[in-house]
Amino acid sequence: MKTKTGRFAIPGLVVLSLLLMSVGCWAIEPETLFNFQVSPGTVEGALVEAPDGNFYGTTSRGGPTGNGTLFRVTPGGVLTTLVSDQASPAAGLVVGNDGLLYGMTSAGGVFLDGTVFKVTTNGELTNIAVLNGTNAANPQSGLVLAGDGNFYGASRSGGAQGSGTVFRVTPGGIVTTLVSFDALSQGGSPVAGLAKGPDGNLYGITTIGGDAGRGTIFKITTSGTLTTLHSFQGTDGFVHQARLTLGPDGNLYGTSRDGGSADLGMIFKITTNGVFSTLVSFAGTNGAVPFAELTLGPDGQLYGTTELGGSSNFGTIFKVSTNGVLTRLVSFDSLLSGQPLSGLLLASDGNFYGCSQGVVFKMTPSGVLTTLVPLIPANGFRPLAGLTLGPDGNFYGTTHDGGSNSVGTIFRFTPDGVLTSLFSFNTTNGASPQGALTLGKDGNFYGTTAVGGSGPSFSGTVFRFSTNGTLTTLASFQVTNGQNPQCQLAMDDAGNFYGTTPAGGAFFRGTVFRVTTNGALTTLVNFNDALGADPEDGLTAVIDGDFFGTTANGGGFGLGTVFRVNSAGGVISTSLTNGANPLGGVVQANDGTLYGTTAFGGDLGFGTIFKATTTGAVIDLFDFHFTDGAQPASKLIFGLDNNLYGTTGVGGLTGGNPQSPGLGTVFRITTNGVFTSLVLFHGTNGSNPSASLVLGQDGNLYGTTANGGASGGGTIFRIVLGPRFTGIARLPGGSIRLTGAGLAGSPFQLLASTELSAPRAVVTVLTNGVFDSEGNFSFTDNAATSVGARFYRISIP
Repeated sequence: MKTKTGRFAIPGLVVLSLLLMSVGCWAIEPETLFNFQVSPGTVEGALVEAPDGNFYGTTSRGGPTGNGTLFRVTPGGVLTTLVSDQASPAAGLVVGNDGLLYGMTSAGGVFLDGTVFKVTTNGELTNIAVLNGTNAANPQSGLVLAGDGNFYGASRSGGAQGSGTVFRVTPGGIVTTLVSFDALSQGGSPVAGLAKGPDGNLYGITTIGGDAGRGTIFKITTSGTLTTLHSFQGTDGFVHQARLTLGPDGNLYGTSRDGGSADLGMIFKITTNGVFSTLVSFAGTNGAVPFAELTLGPDGQLYGTTELGGSSNFGTIFKVSTNGVLTRLVSFDSLLSGQPLSGLLLASDGNFYGCSQGVVFKMTPSGVLTTLVPLIPANGFRPLAGLTLGPDGNFYGTTHDGGSNSVGTIFRFTPDGVLTSLFSFNTTNGASPQGALTLGKDGNFYGTTAVGGSGPSFSGTVFRFSTNGTLTTLASFQVTNGQNPQCQLAMDDAGNFYGTTPAGGAFFRGTVFRVTTNGALTTLVNFNDALGADPEDGLTAVIDGDFFGTTANGGGFGLGTVFRVNSAGGVISTSLTNGANPLGGVVQANDGTLYGTTAFGGDLGFGTIFKATTTGAVIDLFDFHFTDGAQPASKLIFGLDNNLYGTTGVGGLTGGNPQSPGLGTVFRITTNGVFTSLVLFHGTNGSNPSASLVLGQDGNLYGTTANGGASGGGTIFRIVLGPRFTGIARLPGGSIRLTGAGLAGSPFQLLASTELSAPRAVVTVLTNGVFDSEGNFSFTDNAATSVGARFYRISIP
């Protein structure tokens, strides 16, 4: 049977030149089947309402690149990430007189000290100024628009003394330093943004300096005259990260994350001439640890949030009168919906809008709370484990993060790219799974979570999962019997499961355990340094019924071991001498030989591939060079061609540029050590594959990347091992040059016909060839000069 993987038609009078991919050592581009959407990050600054009626905000971390985002939320709850290539946006945006949004970054720019930017409501961003350390550096909060039409901000560092500045930015991007803090009498390191006072002056907070060294409250004119109004004392708290808010009485109000009578934070008032007073001390039930600024409500009261406290200790929303009467409006009841770090926005519809660490919400003035949209993707993200082929032909897998409780998910994935989230972990039943699932004899899947489960240690679980979405926790680890399993389970003939923990046990260096389908857990091996230590991958059941595995450390040379264990717990280990730190376990060939990888060691220190006999003889097959990958950390698998396939978490070079490292690879190696680089990950197509590949029913390889992809949360990919065209061009004389790619050293046929659907019997065989050592071929069809149109096919036996 032939596999046809591409057709090109060349009209006689039209010159075509098509380059489908860059061909070099990396002959295969993976097909991205699914992009996991990463969380935009935790919101710290309050949302702002733009003239279009939508809400806009920033995160300093998160998003596809991990550098933070600018995002939009509609009143109906549609969340869109607008910008994700700015370095650590400062908390909060401000609407300018021109209707555009203005903000800052705390890093990036020519001097890496930050930038000032403006952005349209559809995400078109323009940097208008660069912070250079002298005028400002590393601002943490957004700008404020003053009555003169200019923007004003404070920076944590920079200035003449290096202790921060207050500066002015014109809409055209001219930055003027108004004051450089001295960290002494003037204070220093202002983290909070500035606030407009009733007198047209600006008011702000420093975090160090002043009479007691705990920071100050200051007033500054738009021309730069600074006056210290108050020096924080011990009971006033030490951490003041929120900007001040102008109250209805002309006074300014603020929050402290600590201080007060219970040292759980407080609300304070200060007059424009410096009279300071404490309004409320948080005590837990009424809230604790306020992080954000207050917001003036339509009733003249001030509304705000606390990160902790309330009835469930997940934070609160409150209102407080100017004479200090506090009313708790909302007590958050879960980690996902609670622990807000941002303040509230009073929108034009009369409702308040805000962000917890997991959702964007709306609240009426009376305290009725509605979730608008999750900030943490329900499908999960960051898949650290490989896929498992189910009996229905679909793949099943886990994500380490995300889901409705933000601690990981179980999903089903069809070969044509449809993902369905089946289950979200909730910590009590486990959290943060890192190992692939195992299909049991009963048709259920079995797996482990690295943390969570029952107390007191919450050190991970073993679970059973049915495809109807029911999860049963079979066992919880408690350190003494193991800790933090991150392995795929191995099954014996009786249907029991075996695995490892990288920590815990009698010597705190990991364990081998057995668990039955009804949850009886037995510790079989307690590792010590001599026997081996810290097994990170699971076990492989071998032909004679024993299990083999690896320890990342320990053994006679401290470089890790390959070990054999039987169902009674008897164990024999072999110390590694060349490679170091095997993280991915071993796989057994039909002849009984074991194959595995080490993450480090070898000639250049980037890891090795080895084979071992069941009696303990270890032979080095290949040493990684970084250009072909580095730090392999997952188990190898056998393909239909009886060759081994694997991944490296980093390494590979893009574009032949040694200064441009890749973000992981897929490789093939024969059992006698012939190595071929197949796939280079570079971010857009995924990055940092940390799990084993799996062979699909179609003979192709499927896998996951922990990061990268279009949405930054990792990918599911497929590697089609068949050949394909990579380029076609008509030469000046009328000949056609074709180039293609496939598996290095494998045979192929190049076929041509004058009809697109011509049967195989009437096509012309142009050449029988073999892909070269880099997986490429090139052929010039001179006969095309006399043909009006020609269709080309490439096939393999």
